Amino acid sequence: MSLQIRDSLSPALAQLARDLHDRRPILEAVGTELVSITVRAFRDESLRALAWPLKKDGSVATLYKSGALKHSIRIITVTNNSVTVGSDRRYAAIQQLGGVTKPHEILAKYKAALAWPGAAHPVARVHHPGSKIPPRPFFPFRSDGTLTPDANGKIEAVIRAKIDAMLPKP
Repeated sequence: MSLQIRDSLSPALAQLARDLHDRRPILEAVGTELVSITVRAFRDESLRALAWPLKKDGSVATLYKSGALKHSIRIITVTNNSVTVGSDRRYAAIQQLGGVTKPHEILAKYKAALAWPGAAHPVARVHHPGSKIPPRPFFPFRSDGTLTPDANGKIEAVIRAKIDAMLPKP
C-alpha cells in the first residue's frame, strides 16, 4: 500500500521545490517526516485524519496487536520527482481505507483449533462470510487524498528547512 501527496503545498513553495535540480534530498526528508507522523498516529489520535471507531464491545480500537503494521511503515522509493511511503502488509489498505472482505474459508493449522463442545468431530475448514471493516486511517490523509492540516504544516516546514539549507549563504 502506498499513498501520494499531490500539490497540497503552497504554490510558491511547490514552485521553488520544482525549480531545484536535485529534489531527492527534499523528498527523502518529506518521506521521513511522513513516516514519523504515521508511526506516531498509531498512539496519538490527534495525528489521524479520522477518529477510529470503537470496537464492538465499546472499547477504544488500537490497531496495534503485534506492532507489525506500525513497524512496516517506511520509505519505499525516492526519485527526483516523488517519494513513496507505504507498507508491505497485505491488510494495510483495508485498515486505512475500510472495505469489505470477500467470503473465504479458514483453514486451521491444527484441526483441534476448530473443535467446539458438542461437535461430532473437529473440522479442518470453516466458511467465513466476509466482514465489513471500517476505515482506521493511520496515514495522515483525508478520504479525498489531501493531507491533514497538521501534517501539511509539518511537511511544509520540512521542505522550507531543507530548501533553506540548500540555498547559498551570503
